[in-house]
Amino acid sequence: MLDTNFWKKYFKVYDVLNLFIPYQELLKTICDELDIKKGDKILEAGCGTGNLALKIKERGADVIGLDYSKEALEIYRQKDKDANLVLADLRNKLPFPDNFFDKIACNNTLYAIEKEKQLDTLKEFYRVLKPGGKIVLVNPKKGASPFKIYSGHIKISLKTKGIIKTFGDVTSMIIPTIKMFYFNYKIKKERGRFFLNIQEQESVIRDIGFSTIETKLVYGLQGILTQADKI
Repeated sequence: MLDTNFWKKYFKVYDVLNLFIPYQELLKTICDELDIKKGDKILEAGCGTGNLALKIKERGADVIGLDYSKEALEIYRQKDKDANLVLADLRNKLPFPDNFFDKIACNNTLYAIEKEKQLDTLKEFYRVLKPGGKIVLVNPKKGASPFKIYSGHIKISLKTKGIIKTFGDVTSMIIPTIKMFYFNYKIKKERGRFFLNIQEQESVIRDIGFSTIETKLVYGLQGILTQADKI
């Protein structure tokens, strides 16, 4: 059972991902796909410890970070004392009015929600997004392998930093990385049936009413990124 205690432990080591090149590239890709304009009001749904939200804010947006983990938001607050944070559960009605946000980002979060609740969550995203607004949704694909992300990091690092620097980096982050592997194993074992493939992710987005849907593989080819507009 993935209870609040599990997520508390998970978020204590989550930021080791900031050291992984595929993760760094993922955050940049999401920001690029959002096509952020200065002053955009953007919701990061499932913001965790704020890594993506901070990147969005750097580009001039007014970002609200929402998560149901108090511990994750506390870590986020340590990074940005002025952060606009909301403690809420994405499985419930969002605490925002209709047509409130210019854009929504949801990164590696929807897959952890029960399959029967995912549609309701996406309907809420549609409700609070302005007409003409954009959503960027990323989830692990079915069969996603954290090890492939890890090995992808090493390959890129060897090319760009060399063997000595790469070895030093890998050695310094080995313990939190092992913990992340364990936590991801637990998530996959508990929630693997909630993962979507490309066709399913596009289909559920389209059925809600989104249009101009585009999808591609990201995160070392282990994640599905779908961007879509609300007309």
